[in-house]
Amino acid sequence: MLKRCSTWLMVLLAASVLQACSNGNNNNNNGNDTVTEEPVTEEPVVLPDNVLLFTERDVSNATLLQVIEEGESNPDMRLSGDIDGKPVTIVKLSGKTNHFGRDKDLQYIDYHATVPDTRIWIAEYPETRELDIRTDDTGWWTMYIVKDAGADLEFSFIFEKEDWITTKTNVNIIADEDDTDFAIQFIEPHFFEFAMLPLVEAMMRGNGYPNFFFENAMVVTVGKSWGSMHDDRLPHGDPGATVSITPVSEDYYDPIYFNKDVIPDLAQEDVSVDGGVTWLNMPQEGTYYVTAHKPGVTYPTVKFTFTQADKDAGVVLYIASPPDSLEGDNDSPPGEY
Repeated sequence: MLKRCSTWLMVLLAASVLQACSNGNNNNNNGNDTVTEEPVTEEPVVLPDNVLLFTERDVSNATLLQVIEEGESNPDMRLSGDIDGKPVTIVKLSGKTNHFGRDKDLQYIDYHATVPDTRIWIAEYPETRELDIRTDDTGWWTMYIVKDAGADLEFSFIFEKEDWITTKTNVNIIADEDDTDFAIQFIEPHFFEFAMLPLVEAMMRGNGYPNFFFENAMVVTVGKSWGSMHDDRLPHGDPGATVSITPVSEDYYDPIYFNKDVIPDLAQEDVSVDGGVTWLNMPQEGTYYVTAHKPGVTYPTVKFTFTQADKDAGVVLYIASPPDSLEGDNDSPPGEY
């Protein structure tokens, strides 16, 4: 009897469930309990801070990131001048910040040493400072420049770090090709403050300029064709060359050549094997062009700009570092004429 009674109860329960399901289906069919699906909202694609837009062309962020990612193995995609049907190119810029000078014991710092966590921004576009792009643990930095194909840009990079000497580069032309070997000679702050600065002021005051006080310096390297902060061949200067600047003015001190010991020296009459040349206390407003001269050698011209904004940003040194300085077409070995 218990078994039969249990069976009967199970049949009754199943019938009740079927009835309930039937009623539910009828309600759905009558439209009394309509279920509305919520639309799926996609998260917006945000570009990393080191991807800089210099175009008004409408290319989605997702497309730009895809092209950048795929362009690591195939740069031609970024540089084709045709991204999503638009005349746009993405140029990769990168470089390193060289720890330059001597340490507290006046020993030369390792030529390969770099300065991590250095902020880098573009003087012509001061808003880029707020992006807080910095060198990584190896002292290298990278930017991706999204620009109109065929339209050159001018960038002067500014390097700054707490307690260091804020430094601005010469003007670099950003065309439709990658440039991944930028470098800056970022001078050791203790060496600058306690050695180089007193030496320069004493040198000038002892040679006809008794009231000289250092304000700023513009520095170039006149070098061999292979001269670069990425090349271990030293010294990379092109000895015997001389330099000229345009426009000529009495508002700054004439070029001072570095001697073979990498020290500015009024007795040095031309470029030494070091290659360094400096002009002191440049006017705060103006554009200057510098080139070099030597029989049988052709040199490029570098351009520097000086603005009140530089001074406001604390810029003290203006440096054109190899390979973006005055590297001529002389390919002779290190130290040779």
